[in-house]
Amino acid sequence: MQIKIDGKVIGSDNPCYTIAEAGANHDSEVSQALRLIDAALEAGADSIKFQTYRADKLVTRTAPKYWSDGHDDETQFDVFNQLDRITRSQWKEIFEYAASKQITCFSTPFDEESVDLLYNMGVPAFKIASADITHIPLIQHIASKGLPIFISTGMASIQEIDEALTAIQDKGNHSIIIMHCMTSYPTRPEDANLEMIRTLSSRYCDYIIGYSDHTLGVTIPICSILYGSKVIEKHFTYDNGVKGSPDHWLSLNTRMFKQMVDGIRQAEVSGGSSTRKRFAVESQSVMFARRSIVTTQKISKGTTIEPHMLAIKRPATGIYPKFLSRVKGSIAVRQIEEDAPLQWEDISDGQVS
Repeated sequence: MQIKIDGKVIGSDNPCYTIAEAGANHDSEVSQALRLIDAALEAGADSIKFQTYRADKLVTRTAPKYWSDGHDDETQFDVFNQLDRITRSQWKEIFEYAASKQITCFSTPFDEESVDLLYNMGVPAFKIASADITHIPLIQHIASKGLPIFISTGMASIQEIDEALTAIQDKGNHSIIIMHCMTSYPTRPEDANLEMIRTLSSRYCDYIIGYSDHTLGVTIPICSILYGSKVIEKHFTYDNGVKGSPDHWLSLNTRMFKQMVDGIRQAEVSGGSSTRKRFAVESQSVMFARRSIVTTQKISKGTTIEPHMLAIKRPATGIYPKFLSRVKGSIAVRQIEEDAPLQWEDISDGQVS
């Protein structure tokens, strides 16, 4: 399965696609959003993604937070209400700036109006958040636009994933990337459950499987490559010390995101083959680290070779040790020097040639 987004092919044997999830780390400042785009480009990300919503369409004014950031007196509405002030014209400026920098830019919409806004801005794809995998009306509206969809599966049962996929397919949209995710901020390594990537790959073999990561650091997303992840999304900021969005502190900064991308590329090439074969890189080791049968003394032509005349040493440029019993009792057909790897041309089984 392959999907092309903004000219880049995702899936099959193509390199893992990376998403710098800037979310609302713009803190409602256009200049900060533009700085995030520059930082994502510097970090080597394939794309940068924001979140588009209005607090009054997303949560009630009393909805409690489900994350801990030291501000227990705030509601979800209090937080999101400070982060939803990017206007339509400002979003246009942000997306145009990303296009000028030649980095793919898209967003996660949280309501139908935001879907329409993003579609009219010409985004190349949509993301559906884990929290909205049961919001079938929103999923159907997104699917109706006909663009590729990344859908996160945090908190979701298999039945809920099936229902969400059916909602997308019913709109004639089959360009789906399913993202394994754990909705825990931050996610502990022991809770990452990377094996689920293989489960999703097996069950939804017609679709691309990725991983939306909320662990701290870069180790777990890099490990996900070896489980088959073809897309990695990671929270991103240019500075973990910025005050504003609750995601700044748990996001990767520019340096760390680049470290993750470099690690992903190393993980990709390290997979190798499912069979153990002779690799060219080991050829010198095969010759000089393995052993062969060598002489412990000078042996004259015509001499019957006795066990005390032989030893097994490096390098493996002579007869292999497994043939020791055959060499014992053979006859030297020419003079053999001391401490020399024995060759088949040096001996004859039972008579002088």
